[in-house]
Amino acid sequence: MNLRLKVQLVLRNKNGFNRSEFDLLTETDEVISLRKMLDNFLNIPFRKKMVMSYICMALIPFAIFSVVSGLVFINQAQQTTMMHTAQTINQVCNSIDVYIGTIEKSANYISFELNDAPFWKITAESDKNWAVEKRSISSMMQNMASSHHEIAGILIATKNDLYVSTGMSRISRDSFLNEEWYRQAEQSPDEIQLISNPTGRNIVTDRNYSVDDVFSLAKAVKDPFTGEVLGVILFDIRHDIIQNSINSVTIGKKGFVFVTDADNSVVYAPVNNIVYRVNPDWLNGSSNEYITARIQGGTYQIHSEKSNYTGWRTVGVFSTDEVMAGVNTIIFILVVCILITIVIVLISSFQLAKTITKPIFKLQTLMKQAERGDLSVRFNSKYNDEIGDLGLSFNHMIVQIDHLIEMVYVEQQNKRFAELKSLQEQIKPHFLYNTLDTISWMAREYGAKDIVKLVDALTSMFRIGLSHGKDIISVKEEMTHVSNYLYIQKIRYKDKLNYQIDIDESLLGCKVPKLILQPLVENAIYHGIKEKRGGGTITVTGRSEGDLLVFKVHDNGAGIPPERLWQLKNQLARHVELDQKQSFGLFYIKERIQLCYGKEYGISIDSVQGEESTVTVTLPIRDEI
Repeated sequence: MNLRLKVQLVLRNKNGFNRSEFDLLTETDEVISLRKMLDNFLNIPFRKKMVMSYICMALIPFAIFSVVSGLVFINQAQQTTMMHTAQTINQVCNSIDVYIGTIEKSANYISFELNDAPFWKITAESDKNWAVEKRSISSMMQNMASSHHEIAGILIATKNDLYVSTGMSRISRDSFLNEEWYRQAEQSPDEIQLISNPTGRNIVTDRNYSVDDVFSLAKAVKDPFTGEVLGVILFDIRHDIIQNSINSVTIGKKGFVFVTDADNSVVYAPVNNIVYRVNPDWLNGSSNEYITARIQGGTYQIHSEKSNYTGWRTVGVFSTDEVMAGVNTIIFILVVCILITIVIVLISSFQLAKTITKPIFKLQTLMKQAERGDLSVRFNSKYNDEIGDLGLSFNHMIVQIDHLIEMVYVEQQNKRFAELKSLQEQIKPHFLYNTLDTISWMAREYGAKDIVKLVDALTSMFRIGLSHGKDIISVKEEMTHVSNYLYIQKIRYKDKLNYQIDIDESLLGCKVPKLILQPLVENAIYHGIKEKRGGGTITVTGRSEGDLLVFKVHDNGAGIPPERLWQLKNQLARHVELDQKQSFGLFYIKERIQLCYGKEYGISIDSVQGEESTVTVTLPIRDEI
């Protein structure tokens, strides 16, 4: 990429040219006479074009009116159904209250008739009055049960654990006083107690009915003078009274009514597969609330009303799908009208908008070409409306940008030339080579062999570091560079520093980025050996492991504290800026390796504080790059 193109991309990103793509609309061939008529129309101001578009879009209110009318009609149908459901539920609820009230009156009648009877004072069946009292009370209860077909059975239990009944008897000798129905009535003697599921009690019934066919009503009998509970009257009431109330009303073909107790347990429900799929949590709302639910693929609305007298809840369920079935024809007609209106409006609007958006799309296409770097584009308009003025402004902007890019291009060229000139003045490679060579020959002349060897090592390091501008060298050259560096440091630190280099000879011809090991060796000296008391050894090894070339720089120096080791590993695992001062060599080498070969290669570090440190470099084996 040349410098001019770079400058164009910089300016383009800086000015935020980032727009979505549009297909360029091509002009169609039209009759010449129509073109002349359109020319006069297209020259009118942009605002008038939009006004004409709004006139066409005024047809939309008809569609809105149709939708609103349909929604109102549907809502009215639903409201009518809801009102009918609420009335039906109220009717059933009142009927049940009347029936229960009749039973309560019967209980009050029995209680009143037996207020002064010696029946309550008898403590054992062996009492001579028991047979007489039992016969009298049984006769009264039989007459009452006969006159009220909904009463399946009656039982009177006294506080002395004696009882009289019609068709009901005790299963075991366990006392009735411990029965739940007896205790509830005894605790609330002024209220009736309704038991929706009478199973589990110490009572067996005759063959005329079972406990699954009835619910129970219990009422305490009090002493009129002392208020003491003398006993409890228990009625078993057939479900017929609820069934007859429910069957007398209808809520469509799929709708139904059922009754639950205060705990939302079903007292009576018609036989269907929907009722037991109604979630009890849906029934806890207010009497004005309607719950919409999906049950077995159908949509139902659920409404309930709780009786203040019994505490039971009458629940109505009706199918909204059934309600909607009656208005499908009207909805279909409205939908067809709406679709036809929408099609007409869309066709008119599209044809009109085409005359407006076509030059805009053309201008947008030119902008995208300019965004890609082509600044030779120009907008040519045959009309003098607002779009034409916008195109002229676009042309002027392109000219100004092209001029600005040219200025920046020249400025960048001058800047690069100045930087290159400055760099050439700072570094004179041939001068440095010649100076080091002069020092080497002078040392040989005076017999200073150590100085000769030291200068030759430095010269070799400098030569490999420059490498004629190459970034990739052989493993052999890299090892020579590291060996010369360690030799120079050995001269400096003497016995404090020892080193070993062990490289597999088969790897010497492999290519690697230059100067990737010397910074690691330098870290090992300054952070490992130098910080340790006494001498230390640095070992540089190179081995092949499958397709990998693995270098290790090991030292038995001071090691790295665990906290610092964790920080280094964490930083090596992610991207860090190369201008960080701490462990710059590690991160610089890691970035160079990953830029050359990918994220799967790089550097890892392990250390034991006070004992050793090892840095591992992983590269792919390459004979050339």
